[in-house]
Order: sequence, then C-alpha cells, then structure tokens
Amino acid sequence: MKKIKILLLIIFTISIYSCSSAPVFDEKKLPTDVIINTINGGFSVIPQCYTMEKGLIFYPGGLVEPEAYIPLMARIAKEVNIAVFIKSMPFNLAVLNSNGANKILDEYNYIKEWYIAGHSLGGAMAASYVYDNPEVFKGLILLAAYPMDKKPLTDVDVKVLSIKGSQDGLVDNSEFELSKQNLPKTAQFVIINGGNHAQFGSYGEQKGDNPATISREEQQMISVKKIKELIFSSSI
Repeated sequence: MKKIKILLLIIFTISIYSCSSAPVFDEKKLPTDVIINTINGGFSVIPQCYTMEKGLIFYPGGLVEPEAYIPLMARIAKEVNIAVFIKSMPFNLAVLNSNGANKILDEYNYIKEWYIAGHSLGGAMAASYVYDNPEVFKGLILLAAYPMDKKPLTDVDVKVLSIKGSQDGLVDNSEFELSKQNLPKTAQFVIINGGNHAQFGSYGEQKGDNPATISREEQQMISVKKIKELIFSSSI
C-alpha cells in the first residue's frame, strides 16, 4: 500500500510540475570567472578564489536536467559571490530524494551559512526539506513554487523569497495565493512582469506554459538581483 501511495504521489507531482526538457544554452555565454565542475550528485558552480563562506543548494524542476540551471546558477554565483550546488535527482524528480541536500551539507560542512532554492517541483521539495530541518538554512528561495499544505513554514525562522513570472502557465494563481498562508509573514513575493515558468531554467519552451514577453536573460537577471538582495538583507 505504501508503494502505491508513493507511485500515486509521483504521478500527481509529474502532472503538476512536469517539464520534460533538456538543457538548451550557449556555454560561451556563461560567466568566465566561475568554475563549473561535475560532482557526485550534481554540479558545483563556484566563483574563482572564493573562500567558501556561503553556500546555496538548488533543486531542479520536475523532469528537467540539472544542467539546464547552470546559466542561472552561474550568474548567482558570480553576482552574490556564493558557492552553488545543483543537486541531481533520481529520474530528475526531486520528490524521489527530497533529502538530497544532506550529502552536500555533509561534504561541505566547513560552509557555515547555507541557503536552499528550487524551481517548480524542486522548490516544493526544498521547502519540504526546510520544514524538516528548520535550523540548517538562513534562507529559502522559491522559483515558481510553493510549499505543501502539510508542511507549512509559518513558524520557521528563515528568510523566504518567492519569485514567479506573470505569464506562468503552470502554477495556478489561486493555489499560489492560498499557499502564501503557509509561508512566514516576512516572506517576500516578486512577480516578474513578462516572465513565464520555463525561463528560470534554460531548456526551451515547455508544454502548458505561456509565452514570455521578456527574454530569458532579463528574467534571470531580475531573479539574480532579488536573490542577492535577500541574501544580503539583515532582517528576516
């Protein structure tokens, strides 16, 4: 019975968050002053000569290859001066390994200030991890995502930033608004005018999404700016 419930959960989350897309980006346009390496369980994206003071763990969207987030994470690493770790997931589904951050936290235990982020299904699972480990992170960043009702973060003492595109065709607006009650009162919400669901990653168009009216680069740069503001803000 437990296996059937897990299977139904997977089918349900795929139907909501599924992206089914591979990376599409020009490596030549990536920042030249960050070091991108394949690590056991994903990718590290680290600024050159960085002292490893801050770390960000990122959970990809459902059925999206982790490489598709390298452009956004490279921009974050450079602009925020933070070590970023993109977590690969079994079958590219974060719901199958919501505790995937454990291995990164253990391996890089000398980093003392941690943040976690995720896109779509990855964001929901990142929020789930924060619920189960409320003392680990200073901040949670949700890209086109929101926490599960059964794991509210209303009493969790972390900075929360939620970013969504105005043209997002996959996140239900009414459910998104209702989900705000599951986040701290201090949570910040940003709507990127003209942005859509898929452009937080670099994997092309996505079935069910609405066309964006701004470029992928503009949507991602706005996201980087807001994430930088969150990380360097002194208050929760």
